[in-house]
Amino acid sequence: MPSKELIQMRQLMKSSAGADAMPKLGANVDYPKQREANDQTLAMLPTEPGVTFSPVHFYGVEAELTAPELITDESIILLIHGGAFTYGSPRTVRSYLSILVAETGMRGYSVDYRLAPEHPFPAAPDDCFTVYKALVEKYPGIKISLVGESAGGNLALVATLKAMEAGIPLPASVTVYAPVTDMTGKVDRKKYSDTDMSIPADLDKLLKEVYFPENDGNHPYISPLYGNYEGFPPLKIVVDSGEVLCEDSNLLAEIAKKAGVEVDYQIWDDTFHTFPVMAKFIPEGMQVLKETAVFIKKHLE
Repeated sequence: MPSKELIQMRQLMKSSAGADAMPKLGANVDYPKQREANDQTLAMLPTEPGVTFSPVHFYGVEAELTAPELITDESIILLIHGGAFTYGSPRTVRSYLSILVAETGMRGYSVDYRLAPEHPFPAAPDDCFTVYKALVEKYPGIKISLVGESAGGNLALVATLKAMEAGIPLPASVTVYAPVTDMTGKVDRKKYSDTDMSIPADLDKLLKEVYFPENDGNHPYISPLYGNYEGFPPLKIVVDSGEVLCEDSNLLAEIAKKAGVEVDYQIWDDTFHTFPVMAKFIPEGMQVLKETAVFIKKHLE
């Protein structure tokens, strides 16, 4: 049974005010203006007491260090924010990451990767991999856990595939919430159109216009569903059964399992896209966050 907080959140998202607040995609969108409004709204979400946020740079890529008041584990969390490759920043995920670092006692980093359409593919995956590789160099022998939501889930998968190809140490685990895994148009998302309140079923067409206009969607660094998952780290996937990206997660879980990957796959009903990032407001989100912390800790042993 959904919590009253979740029911209220879903009602807000269904309202005209909620719909107007959703990030827009398209060639005629004023992205700088929309980003500023989106950042300001999400930056107001409450963070955990005692957690600090500090700007950092890695080989020219901006990032943010999120540190709990008491660090009890030297391992690192690298969070990659979502936002359809066109929105978002470390500020938009401060609330979630502040709880996760407090729960685990670990430092967290969040990548401020370049956004489309001003910076199309491969800018975002290049930036995320640059930060991951820099953390491997900065903390030799220290385990790093990757977390990503939506587009950030795509980029977390891609960063890991790139690390595998480069032959550098892999993440201890990868957690993705409703990742975009296919942008070829092969996945049928129309059946979820009536139950998803935030993501359009023709997402791949819209992203083709702004994120990878000059590239083939079959590229595994655009559609990580087509990557090689043999030897991939333990993978946690969380998705809602009624969202447009549900099939992306279904296929990812199937392919990863066939490749021998340890997969923890959770399908929730009657929530919404990337609901765990709203852990401060809904019990369901907090439950997934705490389970993510357990998953991360388990694979640091």
